[in-house]
Amino acid sequence: MSQSSKSYSEKDIATNLLVTLKHMKAEYNTFTQEASNESLYSEIKELYDCISTQQRNVFEMMCSQSWYQMTADSAKNISKAYTKFSKSESELS
Repeated sequence: MSQSSKSYSEKDIATNLLVTLKHMKAEYNTFTQEASNESLYSEIKELYDCISTQQRNVFEMMCSQSWYQMTADSAKNISKAYTKFSKSESELS
């Protein structure tokens, strides 16, 4: 039986870590909102803050390596998003 080995680049590993931290942050956010008492909330909030910091650190590292690049959107798409948000906001009022 042969074993195939796949090597992952540093970018692959960092991307996987960033995605994992994003999912963890979302789950901890829900957990903090649904904590049954103040003591549990405080514990989970501390972990949430730690994960948030780590997520930001990984994101900044990826940007500094040019592994995570953001591109500007068109003025038309920005205007459409603004209009959609404004409409939703007025419906809530």
